[in-house]
Amino acid sequence: MAKIGNDTSYPKKTTPVGADTVIGTDSQDNEATKQFTVGGIASFALNPANGNVVNSVSGLGPISTSPTTGNVAVSLDTVSGVQGAYTYANVTVDQYGRVVSASTGTPVESVNGIDGSVTLSAGTGASVVTDPTDPQNIIISTTGGGGGSGSVTQVDTGTGLDGGPITTTGTINLADTAVTAGNYTNADITVDAQGRITAASNGDGQPNQDLQSVLDTGQYAVNRFISLSGSNTGFTALTGAATVQDVTWSGTGEGNTLLLTGELELREKLKDGAGATGTFQQILISDPSLSGGLGGVRWVDQPIITVRVSVSSTDLINMSTTLGPEIIAAPGAGLSIQVISAAISYDFGTVAYNFISDPGLYTDSGSFPQYTIPASVMNSPSSEFRNMDSNGSSGKLSANAPLVFRGGIATVGDGDAILEVAYRIVSI
Repeated sequence: MAKIGNDTSYPKKTTPVGADTVIGTDSQDNEATKQFTVGGIASFALNPANGNVVNSVSGLGPISTSPTTGNVAVSLDTVSGVQGAYTYANVTVDQYGRVVSASTGTPVESVNGIDGSVTLSAGTGASVVTDPTDPQNIIISTTGGGGGSGSVTQVDTGTGLDGGPITTTGTINLADTAVTAGNYTNADITVDAQGRITAASNGDGQPNQDLQSVLDTGQYAVNRFISLSGSNTGFTALTGAATVQDVTWSGTGEGNTLLLTGELELREKLKDGAGATGTFQQILISDPSLSGGLGGVRWVDQPIITVRVSVSSTDLINMSTTLGPEIIAAPGAGLSIQVISAAISYDFGTVAYNFISDPGLYTDSGSFPQYTIPASVMNSPSSEFRNMDSNGSSGKLSANAPLVFRGGIATVGDGDAILEVAYRIVSI
């Protein structure tokens, strides 16, 4: 209640207080009891130095007052339906920090969509391990506090591991072997029971592989040939006919017959029926006397060889005394081409040739042909097939020289020709 200043005088109340009066103590005289009217009190002028009088109280938002004047009670509004206990709670909070709704949630059993690495730290006295029954689960277990109260007191390292025994802390490493780190070619290796390579060295390209190893591994034997011996010798397949690339073996006639369904490429020496290997320029011929009359093949010096070469009208027109189409390539150092016989087939076109001299077959770079054809035959306006003439002792054999058809010199003509030449290679 406000004090009444001494600037206003009110009479002391000596009679009982009426319904329209109140009593109070003088601010200057605490022992004097004075009487005041209600209207007088309401019209007091407020003194800021002595504080203001609260006339009414009201609340905003969740604050309630009752009543708003007189003896006012202030309280926080209640929220309906949220009081209680919640587990893994889902809550809604208003702007005043009050929980206005709540419900019990479910525990988080997995987290999806995590990018990057996740580190689990168990803290002091605990460990993080993988569930042995389900590797996707992580178990954080306590050890009963620090100081090693678990059941493991020492960790030893077995074969292939270094670092043990560990009794407190330590690191277990994969043990080094005696193998030098690096790349190995055609490697020979030794592997232990733990799957480690304990010895390694470069191989030599499998030079000593046997036939079965070649078939099993798909590798090849370097600088070796396969020798088959014994009765009924041959390749054996697990199922069906045995096949080695394009070569098949079948049991027909005496022994096994090699049937070729493709090309046969020989990169090493080939033995004949007498056990001999051929030398340069030798060829295999059939010899019925081998193998006790069963027959076979034998290496012999090269006999006569024949070739058939086409010569176009363009080649014929472009011939000179020094140039012409090559019929047989140069045979090699110390060897020469000796023509045994030659023939020419001339197919007349529409214009006859006008050779001024006889074309011939030369190994000599000069003017000594081995065989010639008369210019009159080549100039005939009709097709011809003639033997060529041998020059006998005048034909020169030049070492390592090709056989060339040249000479004659024609300026017109359009017929083509074919040369048939029988020859052999001789040493000079």
